[in-house]
This record gives sequence, C-alpha cells and structure tokens, in this order.
Amino acid sequence: MEGWIIQINLENYFLRTLVLVVGMSLTMIAVALGIIYLFETGLPMPAPLILLIFAVLFILGTTFLEARGAVHPWSLIGGAVSSIAITFIVTAITGGILYAATGGLSAIHFETVLYSISACMIVSMITLNFAHYKLQYI
Repeated sequence: MEGWIIQINLENYFLRTLVLVVGMSLTMIAVALGIIYLFETGLPMPAPLILLIFAVLFILGTTFLEARGAVHPWSLIGGAVSSIAITFIVTAITGGILYAATGGLSAIHFETVLYSISACMIVSMITLNFAHYKLQYI
C-alpha cells in the first residue's frame, strides 16, 4: 500500500452540503484564532509578503470589476476594498493555523471549541442557504 487515497462522492447533495458547511466553519474558526494570534504576537507573515498578496488581489479585483462593467474609478475602489478584505482573511487564516500549531488551542477549553464549531456551522448553513437563494434569482 503506497498511500491512502480518500475518495468522497460529492454528487450526494447532503454530503456536499455537509462538507461545504464544515469547511466554511473551520475557516471561520481559523480566522477567529488568527485574530487572537494577531493581537498576541503580531503579524504571522512578513509585511512585504502581505503587501504582495494585497497587490496581486488588487489587480485581480480591479480587472474583475472592470470586466463586469464597473466604471473606472469605482472599479479601483472596489478592487481595493475587496483586496483589503481578502488579504485580512488570508493573514488571519495563516495566523490561526500558526496559533493552533504552536499550542494555542491548549489554553481554550474543549467545550468552548465545540460551541464555537457548532455556532460556526449554523452560521455557515444560514449563509450558504442565503447565497444559494440569492444566486438562484439573479
């Protein structure tokens, strides 16, 4: 046996929804832990790397908005706002992973982690249903 391969049949609607909701909730937990990491220890990665991520996302966001028909100054503003948000999320997720990897989870009670995951799963399901409903009627 050379390696383990996990195959999940995501054609099943219930399993696909469960995998998506669990992934979204783990991302939310990682962002929350990353914010804790940011306040306790500072930036989880070098500032030039964060600026590079922002610059690439700014170019992609502005180009995407221009392709969708946004007027020139608004595409720049929209690209800047979206790249700031996504850069913060990427930085926070990186910090959350570092926080969990360096033993920061040991300071949090197990029940608190379970409550957090449960609440994030509920919020993820509500968000997923809302997005599905909104995208269905566009």
